[in-house]
Amino acid sequence: AQPDRQPLPRSDLRQRHVPLGPVAVFGASNFPLAFSVAGGDTASALAAGCPVIVKAHGAHPGTSELVGRAVARAVQQCGLPEGVFSLLYGSGREVGIALVCDPRIKAVGFTGSRSGGIALCQAAQARPEPIPVYAEMSSINPVYLFPAALSARGEALAQGFVASLTQGAGQFCTNPGLVIAVAGQALDHFVGTAANLLRYSTAQTMLTPGIFKAYEDGVSALTRHAQLAGTGLPAEGPNQGQAHLFVTQARDFLANHSLQAEIFGATSLIVQCANVDEVRQVSEHLEGQLTATLHLDDDDLATARALLPTLERKAGRLLVNGWP
Repeated sequence: AQPDRQPLPRSDLRQRHVPLGPVAVFGASNFPLAFSVAGGDTASALAAGCPVIVKAHGAHPGTSELVGRAVARAVQQCGLPEGVFSLLYGSGREVGIALVCDPRIKAVGFTGSRSGGIALCQAAQARPEPIPVYAEMSSINPVYLFPAALSARGEALAQGFVASLTQGAGQFCTNPGLVIAVAGQALDHFVGTAANLLRYSTAQTMLTPGIFKAYEDGVSALTRHAQLAGTGLPAEGPNQGQAHLFVTQARDFLANHSLQAEIFGATSLIVQCANVDEVRQVSEHLEGQLTATLHLDDDDLATARALLPTLERKAGRLLVNGWP
């Protein structure tokens, strides 16, 4: 309080952080530990003082049960109320939608597909009392190759790119699904080198048949809209994802929103821009991203600096001369 403040006194104002209430957490398919039963969403909700109800993912029910029992034991050993943590199972979206629509749920944490996240957001907003949904639902993580860096170390950049693209069959939320650069001889050399390296990349078994089918569908859709630049070795077993590299022009990317769709796996799209202005237009056109990566040398600093105000609004993390 400031009773002597002029022209009017200030009252005694206090701010408190109060837990929202029970939080519904949806386990992710690709990280059974980091983003599932006892992952980041669950930990942050508990840290805020909120009870948690986890909807286990069908891709790893056994792991979910093991972790869920460990959390339940910890709740008991710490003398907390039993309802602090619950674990639910159920195929399809019926259980998840019912959970989000229950009036006792006050917030949602979700990591997964765009279609699944949008469905939960719509259900949460359609309630008599709308609730917040904290969703991470797809990212294509653009990589920017600036001219000086591309000319000086194009081959090394291609090697790093292919390694990042194919790691874990591309089943990381930060997988580099988009490459943006100004067209020219240096970019052509990068594309050729990356395509040649990809030829020796073995097809890798994906996490679930569902993820594999979604990957195949995504590659098939992209084939209709972009030019195929290279592929990895063909599959030799079931549910093995073959790596793909595609190329498109900036004008086509800007005109076709489907080219922004995430393909969860080892597939990436290279966007060839006519000039720096088109690089900026493509950047403004992007949706929100987990990461954006900038490969640059000293001569690229001014161009990169001009792009930062756009990228800091688009991406949660900016990486310089590294890989996501």
